[in-house]
Amino acid sequence: KNRVAETITYNDLLREFTSAKPSLTQLLDIIPPIKPRHYSIASSMKMHPNSVHLLVVVEDWKTPSGKFRVGQCSGYLSTLTNPTNEDIYLTVSVAPSLMKLPPKHTQPVIMAGLGTGMAPFRAFIQERQYFASQGEEVGPMALYFGSRFRAKEYLYGEELEAYNTSGLLTYLRLAFSRDQKEKVYIQHKLQKDKTEIHQLLMKEKGHFYLCGPTWPAGDVYDAIVDNFCSAGGLDKQEAQKEIYNMKEEGRYVLEVY
Repeated sequence: KNRVAETITYNDLLREFTSAKPSLTQLLDIIPPIKPRHYSIASSMKMHPNSVHLLVVVEDWKTPSGKFRVGQCSGYLSTLTNPTNEDIYLTVSVAPSLMKLPPKHTQPVIMAGLGTGMAPFRAFIQERQYFASQGEEVGPMALYFGSRFRAKEYLYGEELEAYNTSGLLTYLRLAFSRDQKEKVYIQHKLQKDKTEIHQLLMKEKGHFYLCGPTWPAGDVYDAIVDNFCSAGGLDKQEAQKEIYNMKEEGRYVLEVY
């Protein structure tokens, strides 16, 4: 358990057990390949046809013994610099995602994201912005964004504020859990918008998306059930059935990790 908490590396083991002297060939056999890291694309191909944007936050922590650790992939990416404008090459691939906008641009979209879970929603907003700039009508968009501190973790904050001011982003609800004595999370913001949630999801057949850590999924689900009961006059079982139907129709999508 202590070794797990310390996130022991192969380098640490070799330094601890100095009598072990495996050859390079043996090390290559023992150490497995680095697992791929999956990042949601944070840009629209319509708006940025020649580039792909990623939202990456460096993962770092201190072990119980006080050692400073940095995430293998995010730490590596943070070290990449290009002072001489030379090309930097990375091995990447693009995989299908559950996160897809509704088939009709006029359908409402409710997005709930924590931290880097904001990434696909930036792509959604940019996509709708593109179609709006081409004169097409786009439906309402609501974003519920959560992180710990506004000053440090309001990802794409200025951009979001601009979209909200322009009217493209109909509702911008922010939950910074550590900025006040009482912790505030996105489920609390969802609970306050009972009428809006009911209108966009039940009456207008909008789509709901949640992206980010797994832990708030249950509380978010409960908040929407409560909204359907309070604003839609449903009992709990009927509200749960409504969300079940949304899932079957592809209108309630979770991408959690």
